[in-house]
Amino acid sequence: MKPPGLLTAVGVVVLSLLGAQQALPAGAAPPVVWVVNNADHVFSSSARPAGATAAIDLDAARGEAEGAQVLIRPDSRLTGVQLGTPQALTGPNGAQLAASAITVRRQYNHPNVLVAQDEIRLQDPHLPPDGSRNYYDALVDNTAVEVAANYTQAFHYGVSVPAGQAPGLYTGSVVVRNSAGDITVPVRLTVHDVTVPPANQSEFKMNNWFTSVGWDYTGTERAIPFQYDNAAAYSPNWWRVIGNFAKLQAKQRNNVVYVDFQALLIPGTTIDAAGNYTFDWTHFDRFVQLFVDSGAMQYLYTPTLLEGAPDAPRLEMLKNVNGVTTKELVQPNTAESTAYLRKVFPALKAHLDAKGWTDRFYMSALDEPTHQNQAIAARWLYDVYDDYFPEPLTNEAHGYTFLPDAAENITTMTPYTENYEDHAGYWQQARRDGKELWLYTCMVPQHRHMNRLIGEPLAKTRLLPWLVWKIGGKGFLHWGWNYWHRSTGDNSRVYDTFNEPQSGDNYIVRPNKAAYDVYDSIRGEAQRDGQEDFELLALLAKTKPLTAQAIAESTVTDFSVYDRSGATVTDRHKQLLKAIASTAPDDSASAAFSDDFAAGADNFRFGVNREVNKPGGQWSVQNGELVQSYVGDWITAAAAVEGRKYRDAVVDADLRITATGGREDNWAGVTLRSINGTDYQTGYLAAIRNNGAVFLYRGGTTLGKAAIPGYRAGQWTHLRLIAEGTKLRVYAGTTTTPLITVTDDFYSAGSAGLVTGGTASRFDNVRINPGINPAAGGTVTASSSYEADGWSKAALTDGNRGSSAQSNGWSSDANTSVNHTETVTVDLGKAVSAGRVDLYPRTDSAAGFPVDYTVEVSVNGSAWTAVANRTGAAQAAQSVDFAAQQVRYIRVTGTSLRKDPFGAYRMQLAELEVAGGNYAAGRPVTASTSSEYLDNGWRRSALTDGITTSNLGYSMGWSSEASPANGAASATVDLGGASRISQVTLAPRTDLQAGFPIDYTIQVSPDGNTWTTVASRTAQPQPLQPVQLTFTTTTSRYVRVAGTKLDPGPASDYRMQLAELTVH
Repeated sequence: MKPPGLLTAVGVVVLSLLGAQQALPAGAAPPVVWVVNNADHVFSSSARPAGATAAIDLDAARGEAEGAQVLIRPDSRLTGVQLGTPQALTGPNGAQLAASAITVRRQYNHPNVLVAQDEIRLQDPHLPPDGSRNYYDALVDNTAVEVAANYTQAFHYGVSVPAGQAPGLYTGSVVVRNSAGDITVPVRLTVHDVTVPPANQSEFKMNNWFTSVGWDYTGTERAIPFQYDNAAAYSPNWWRVIGNFAKLQAKQRNNVVYVDFQALLIPGTTIDAAGNYTFDWTHFDRFVQLFVDSGAMQYLYTPTLLEGAPDAPRLEMLKNVNGVTTKELVQPNTAESTAYLRKVFPALKAHLDAKGWTDRFYMSALDEPTHQNQAIAARWLYDVYDDYFPEPLTNEAHGYTFLPDAAENITTMTPYTENYEDHAGYWQQARRDGKELWLYTCMVPQHRHMNRLIGEPLAKTRLLPWLVWKIGGKGFLHWGWNYWHRSTGDNSRVYDTFNEPQSGDNYIVRPNKAAYDVYDSIRGEAQRDGQEDFELLALLAKTKPLTAQAIAESTVTDFSVYDRSGATVTDRHKQLLKAIASTAPDDSASAAFSDDFAAGADNFRFGVNREVNKPGGQWSVQNGELVQSYVGDWITAAAAVEGRKYRDAVVDADLRITATGGREDNWAGVTLRSINGTDYQTGYLAAIRNNGAVFLYRGGTTLGKAAIPGYRAGQWTHLRLIAEGTKLRVYAGTTTTPLITVTDDFYSAGSAGLVTGGTASRFDNVRINPGINPAAGGTVTASSSYEADGWSKAALTDGNRGSSAQSNGWSSDANTSVNHTETVTVDLGKAVSAGRVDLYPRTDSAAGFPVDYTVEVSVNGSAWTAVANRTGAAQAAQSVDFAAQQVRYIRVTGTSLRKDPFGAYRMQLAELEVAGGNYAAGRPVTASTSSEYLDNGWRRSALTDGITTSNLGYSMGWSSEASPANGAASATVDLGGASRISQVTLAPRTDLQAGFPIDYTIQVSPDGNTWTTVASRTAQPQPLQPVQLTFTTTTSRYVRVAGTKLDPGPASDYRMQLAELTVH
């Protein structure tokens, strides 16, 4: 049985040969051509995988560049292999996407990529099938080449969509020319009605350091002359190269220009005998203007001014040495060095002001400080700088060493990914305090973290900007755009950037020597695509912040857990485009969640140690419980709820600590609003210790702590964390009131999950209720209350409809010898749209449920409206429906009571719930048939999970099984109680137009047996937006959508597929 159209399209597997063909050797098959996305490595030893597509199918915003890899593999030698000249694409109403916007390039196969050699020891590599060290990377000229038998040659097809391009579908083709006959590859490009800003107006800041003059004054200044003939600094050929650097950086969206202003001053600056400086800005201006003209310059970034040993930093100072201006290293914070800064900084400020570049200029004192002496020197430099730049931009890269003092007086902080992960609370506090946050990588990391090394999965390069976006960052830094040397210590010879040993750390582009130009790479393409994804995330977040966070979370859970499949990442890009243009609401806000682990733990992603050979927890499902069993080295082990983000929510979990590693203060708990799903250092952690303590923690700060009454070590304990605006409440055990209540506004939205800190623990009955039942966690008052034996006011709204020793519900406790009146009131905390109240009896006997009762609602607690007056009520769950209205308070008054099992007159309710808005949210679904592909996100429950964006691997929605052409299918939602409804909305899958029924009806029923048709459609085109069907208000409990004519979809199997169903 095959999954229901899981990929975005089904392509032709093998392309036909067109045109004249040469005779193939006896027994030889025609060469095979296929297409791979822009974010997966391909290899010369790659064979065509089963199901590979043979068409280019791209999705792009206006102003965005997209591409694909075209591969050809013959079983006999071919000559003259190349992509044909680009041809224009034809779009809606005859619109054209010009051939000049299309590039075709050949990929170069590098033979000596470092994977487990020299300084490189990749723990998470993507290895070629033949075990070689051959990797495609450089994108070179599209010249014809010979291709040997059983060798895969890769090409690249790229499209840059103009900002003014009309949206719609564009089609065309590209030819793979070869001696056996040309092969035509179809091209489809969907231009979405979304516009990405140009590089010099981006939200994201990309700072790839590149060589020119200055910086380290050795390899930096040798790189260009070593690679290009007659290209000494400031020569015509040198300027030609710099100009082409600028053009490629604009294409790559490298919008932070690495420019050493002091080095560019040296040739023309004079210093007289009295120490007076006459600065010559000619070279600096010419240099910067090249990047302005190319569209690359949004910011300028100077190399660090402090060099030398960590314990003895020195300032780079321009001095007169024998009548020649040179760079010298001098002691910082002396009269001489301070005087120099007080000359060069005001001159720099005046010149930047004159050019209009002051608010675009980043000053940097240090790179990877490790010693307090460096921090002291940096503070001195920035203090002087601030005297002349009252609103400075300053930035430093911080490596392994955590030196918070070195980051206090800079405006932008750029920690190495490990440094950030280990001290996330500190870096987030700094961001909260107004600092800008970037990330950087270099030769490290080489473990599970993302990096842009050649031997790692290519998706890592693309996802680095996603990671920056997730943590609230604004930029990324890497030291090696074109450091064309074997290493910083081996930079005195000409180095072959194509064939010598290389890791991808030193450079991401290579010299085109003959043209005094520069070649891009497939990693450069992936990097740019990731930057464009960042822009799309930023656009989406402006209107649908939770949707943006949810898509990002489904792609990047944390620094080590993320999708390494380029196909999946490419699909996420398409999701972003569709979500921006979609009229659907910020849907993740209503994504209710529950899991009792009876069917496994497919709804969770589990954290891992960034070091491949070190434990990050041992998670399993045992006896319907989620178990984390590792106790050894103290570690935190985390499980994140997949693909969901929450603002206000109630998180409930039962947990039991089974081992503590000898420390009773180790803990287990739940997280909410964390930036990364498996990250307890951001967001809020509510946890219990085996010594009976409960605490609330936020990134280095304990916000509150308390003792759990009656706690018994090693026993099951119920834990609840409620976040409502800035108010946070924690309940634990059988407490009727919160043990911790605090106000904190640091985190307003984020992920939810489970986490252990040094303990082995078991979890069960995990529920997250973000407003689906507004009564969850509501404050309860009552005319009287029995507060023992699992009965309490708080238990009326704890989400538990059953009866147990921990939670029976609420019971009155007055005048028990006679029948009388009792009242219970629930405060929802804020006014919400409500149209139903559900009352649940105790499940052991249903005793105590009132015989006669009234239900009233109020928006202010003083003016009440009666919505029900029932007499002779059955001893069963009761639903009270009423016209939807704003409600904050619900009051239930029992005017005639039943006796409890002990003969006492009590009013007893196991739970009170409220429904409104979307009555289908989180409700159970049954279906005629269902393709339950849990790993891919197809499941019945996904039809009502609140997520309208098709998200492969998380929530695609519901799909029927394949059926004959004349087949039918249906899905039914139980709303949980009789509700007044007048609208059903059906959301199509958003990854492609398929699966939506052509003919269908909407039916309603009070009991699931008798059905009434309230709406119908015939000849429904495949929709791009949710389809809303309205009808006369009716009171029903069940809603069914029945498809009577189904769509065949791209796979030609007839299915009914819906991303979401809502009922109002």
